[in-house]
Amino acid sequence: MVRTLLKTAFLSSLFYIPLNADFIGGELSVGVYSHTPKGYAAYDIYGMESKTSIEDTLHWTESQDLFFKAYLEHPLPVISNIKLEYNDLSHQGSGPVSGFTWGDISDFTGDLSNKLDMHAFDVTLYYELIDNWASLDTGLTLRHVYGDIYVKAGNMFMTQEETIDYDTWIPMIYMKGRFDVPTTDITFQAELNAITFSSSTMYDALFTMRYTAVMGLGIEGGYRMMHLDDNELAAGLALDVDFKGPYAAVVWDF
Repeated sequence: MVRTLLKTAFLSSLFYIPLNADFIGGELSVGVYSHTPKGYAAYDIYGMESKTSIEDTLHWTESQDLFFKAYLEHPLPVISNIKLEYNDLSHQGSGPVSGFTWGDISDFTGDLSNKLDMHAFDVTLYYELIDNWASLDTGLTLRHVYGDIYVKAGNMFMTQEETIDYDTWIPMIYMKGRFDVPTTDITFQAELNAITFSSSTMYDALFTMRYTAVMGLGIEGGYRMMHLDDNELAAGLALDVDFKGPYAAVVWDF
């Protein structure tokens, strides 16, 4: 119910006019996110409530993935500014297990290999509350999270495989603050998408320092923290996972 209401609010904001948008302009960035996972996953179809450590059992370790962001701002007061973003999160691991349970795989002892493929595509509608050497944006994000988790367990007697697909939309509140250091080409930013309700909590926070060289071209580095605690990604699938680590990007502000 909460997700449905927030999705409705997101679509309504296309036509709501609380503030004016900006002058015509935008920003493009592409970069690499180095993320270390922590938490647990569970695929429970028989009510066994078995949690699996993604570090100790699935053996996920640090991984690097690409991301892309685009902002478009304009002077039309009727339509909000828009931000688009795409992220990949991939992890894989292998190792021995004992008493492992995952879907139809129950109390298994042997060797395990597995892989996570997670994709996230954001559409954010936002307005600028402050637009000067310091700026503040706020709006709504609709994030499409989709992918799968593949698990293969084998020993000398048998081999079992499980693939669970997930595909869901998660609405979130969006906020971004920016501070341009006077008389320099250095900018500090903080950006947040977040939502919590019922059995789900998700946030995605970035803290960034940027140096702009010429023609709006620059480089950016910072730290990103993503948290996903959701029991509604797919039937029987529950994740309570943190992804944290540094990132770097090339930016064009036009």
